[in-house]
Amino acid sequence: MKRVESVSCLWTGDQQAYLDQPSSKRIRHVTVGRYGGCTEGGACKNEDGFLLWLDEAEAWEFAVIVDAHSSCQSAVLILETLQHHESSVRDILRQPLRKAVDRIERWVLDIFQSDGFLVKCRAVQGEASCLICLRIENMLWWFSVGDCQLFLFHDELESWGQNSMNQRNFYEWIGQVNTFEQAVPSYSLGRRQLRTGRSGIMVMTDGYLEAEGCVSAMPDLGRGQMSGDEFLARLVRHRTVDSTTFIRWSVHNAHPAALPSS
Repeated sequence: MKRVESVSCLWTGDQQAYLDQPSSKRIRHVTVGRYGGCTEGGACKNEDGFLLWLDEAEAWEFAVIVDAHSSCQSAVLILETLQHHESSVRDILRQPLRKAVDRIERWVLDIFQSDGFLVKCRAVQGEASCLICLRIENMLWWFSVGDCQLFLFHDELESWGQNSMNQRNFYEWIGQVNTFEQAVPSYSLGRRQLRTGRSGIMVMTDGYLEAEGCVSAMPDLGRGQMSGDEFLARLVRHRTVDSTTFIRWSVHNAHPAALPSS
């Protein structure tokens, strides 16, 4: 049987909320975790969502997480809009590395600033934080609006106390209230060369911050030293209310990384 090397999947909390029922699922070399919160504590819906594209033959992962409020409509709009353009992204990522990264950055901004998308945003109830992360060859690229988080775990970086790639920014959203309706939109972009060797990459919504035990365990999850099931079980024990969604994977980079001159 021919091995399938390409993966595409999309989920939003209105499809399945995972209230009181945490789920950790392996999708090829990627782990996806979802928990909608404790209903006894007050959780009644899950407004998170994710989009995941993988291509093992071409050596890249494209992951998107969203954290909406008021309703799931903005999360659905963002993810379904991106999903509609999947073939365009796959074409872009077949380009040489520098060209691919430059073009994916322009593509994301063109999508979110397009007149058609802005019209649709005005019609939804609520708005969402959105984090897009691409790992291709030895590069990590991201685009962020709002307070979702991206982490990169590598021994050399952790020796300097670094594992967070982006800063949580509040009062930024895409949806009914939309940063791209502003005269100058607010968002974050980043590019990071991977260190040589194995790195853990993780994107996550912020519900886990309600539980101190999960905050302290988050690096173990990101490094792959704690399973997704174990991490989510801690959220259950802490009776967290806000939803938590994460996507985690690890990659081995054989390319030499930058070092200071002697």
